[in-house]
Amino acid sequence: MFNRQVRRNKLLIEVLNAKPDTIFIESCYSATYWARLFQSHGFEVRLIPPQHVKAFVKGNKNDRHDALAIAEAGLRPNVHYVPVKTEEQQEIQILHKIRARYVRERTSITNQIRGFLSDYGVIIHQGHAKLKKALPLIIEDASNSLTHKIREYLNHMHQEMLEKTEQIKTIEYEIEQLSKQQKEYDHLIELPGVGLLTASAVVAKIGDAKQFDSARGMAACLGIVPGHQASGTRITMQKITKRGDRYLRTLLIHCGRCVVNRYSNTEDPLKQYAMRIKERRGKNIAAVAVAHKLVRIMWSMLVNNTAYNPNFALTRK
Repeated sequence: MFNRQVRRNKLLIEVLNAKPDTIFIESCYSATYWARLFQSHGFEVRLIPPQHVKAFVKGNKNDRHDALAIAEAGLRPNVHYVPVKTEEQQEIQILHKIRARYVRERTSITNQIRGFLSDYGVIIHQGHAKLKKALPLIIEDASNSLTHKIREYLNHMHQEMLEKTEQIKTIEYEIEQLSKQQKEYDHLIELPGVGLLTASAVVAKIGDAKQFDSARGMAACLGIVPGHQASGTRITMQKITKRGDRYLRTLLIHCGRCVVNRYSNTEDPLKQYAMRIKERRGKNIAAVAVAHKLVRIMWSMLVNNTAYNPNFALTRK
């Protein structure tokens, strides 16, 4: 119909006048807001992953060419659309991002304190928990070489670190309260190695698992499947692709490590599977393999709306 610039405050009016059958939007900044807004007016909205749009951009990159590329990509067959997230999912994702920032800030404070102490010959092992216990004793210890001014600033930094820890706990409590309102959360939290953060992140990121045709499709979306390089009939398997959400993939691999190293129920088939991989390939590869298996189990639980059944889950292909 046209390909001209439309201001943000007039976009809804233009769409209501045009009355399109389907609205295609590239899944990027503020796309979810516009998708929900258009859906509230009865339009069918489909979010397209950016990598599917990029292939159809012709010439120099600008808004006109991007709009044509989005329309072209939307009309192609076999395009995997991104589901529109609910407000609850967005709230949980935002809280996860705030928590991640608090953790980075606390880690930065911890590393800076350890660096300052090392300049005065005081060495503390890594980790904020050990520093939290040791720092007050170090500040009060008159036998070390710390000056009065340094002790004063170290005390301020210690209080700042404690404040960040309290902020993290508050955010985690909010995440838990929001996640409990999602029916999928209660099932996912039952999985071995899966805790509050991973279960809530999966609920917020994945939502409806029926968007994936298979469990492998969900694992591929999160980048926990091996890549491969093929030439003719020769196929070489490589490391995991690491595509998709890096934050969620990190949490899942931590869950795998928990099953491999700390989960004590040796009767659980998932634990036995982890031990077999560990004996053959080592603990790191075993952790990734267990993470992949957990994603497949999650897909089955979300699609069928069932609780965790270890014997049934590990028999699924």
